[in-house]
Amino acid sequence: MIKLLCLGDAHLGRYPSRVPSGDKSLSVRAVWERAVSTAIEERVDAVILTGDLADNKNAYFEAYGALRRGITQLNQERISVVAIAGNHDYDVFPQLAESMPEDNFIFLGRDGTWDETVLRTHSGRSLRCVGWSFPSSHYDRSPLDSLGLNQSKDFTIGIVHGDLDTQSKYAPLTTQNLINQPVNLWLLGHVHAPKLHDDHQIPILYPGSPQPLDPGEPGVHGPWMITVSQDNQIRAVQLPFASVRYETIPVDVSAAAQISEVKILVAEQLEECGSELINSHPNLQYLSCRPVLKGQTRLHRTLSIEGLPDVDDLDVQVNECSITVDKVYVETSPTRDLEEIAQLNNAPPGILARWILDLKSGGDHALLDTARKSAASVYKSAGFKSLGEQEPDTATLSKLVIQQSMLLLDELLAQKEENG
Repeated sequence: MIKLLCLGDAHLGRYPSRVPSGDKSLSVRAVWERAVSTAIEERVDAVILTGDLADNKNAYFEAYGALRRGITQLNQERISVVAIAGNHDYDVFPQLAESMPEDNFIFLGRDGTWDETVLRTHSGRSLRCVGWSFPSSHYDRSPLDSLGLNQSKDFTIGIVHGDLDTQSKYAPLTTQNLINQPVNLWLLGHVHAPKLHDDHQIPILYPGSPQPLDPGEPGVHGPWMITVSQDNQIRAVQLPFASVRYETIPVDVSAAAQISEVKILVAEQLEECGSELINSHPNLQYLSCRPVLKGQTRLHRTLSIEGLPDVDDLDVQVNECSITVDKVYVETSPTRDLEEIAQLNNAPPGILARWILDLKSGGDHALLDTARKSAASVYKSAGFKSLGEQEPDTATLSKLVIQQSMLLLDELLAQKEENG
């Protein structure tokens, strides 16, 4: 059997956002150290690093100590480390590689050229690793265009950092091109969300970031343990080592009659959710939440305009884990009967209610055309264009338009009721 531990996109030198600064147990380094200890305990054959272990050129010294210490420990246990550089550490990692122990540290793909190495595993089998590293911060061609790989009787792992099945300036890759190569398993970096693509003959794994770095990286994070049987059956299991987690949590506030009751419901739901997560993820020490308020409530207008006051002060402690609120999303709806309001003929509330019903039924209403044009002008502006963000799709736009339309409808009806 071959046993490997894989991780990438650690970005040593960065610290998770929205969490208390200065707590070493919440740092990326702490998860890296736990991964090294596990690799030693499990007597893995190799540790595979898929790029962006360092954050940028300013992180050389921050990454240097943690990496060198971990790789030295692995070297003492005769565990090989095979690594490539990503777009963030394309210039830093080759420098780091020069100062690492040479006995067990193998840096592949220098200057954007494919390299390979063959390792001898504990079971006596040979493991071939083929890798490519970023030569610069951007690379708009597929690295696979320059891969001329021969078939081998050895189990072969391909290691590359890039974007899968999308146009990108970060080494665009296609699933079809990957699975056409004489490779048994692909290990990829760049995408921080863990994802195992195992719906075709050759598995493709993004290990994701071992410690999430911001609320855009929710869910389980940690390195992956990969085992390969004698007949090349592959099993990949994620190790939930992350001490930080970001989650969006739905909270039904339909039963609340006052804002104070909404606060109680939020606190109770966070504590319940936190307890469930902590039971299954014992390393969790900090849970940053974004409650999503849902349900029909007469408090819809107040919540939509004023939000949930003092929610930043909420701090729930479950065992050793702190649970806090980062921000609150309001997706409630007013206690209004849209079908009934839609019967108001040509009155503004009636017209708006009919528009909302059309949108809710999935219709491509004229309101969406206006929203698309507005969104396009914003996303194509100089400020947004540089971020490389994609414009919201129809479903997202429809959801936003419905939310704002419901708020407007509530305002129109409130004015009508006030005027008798």
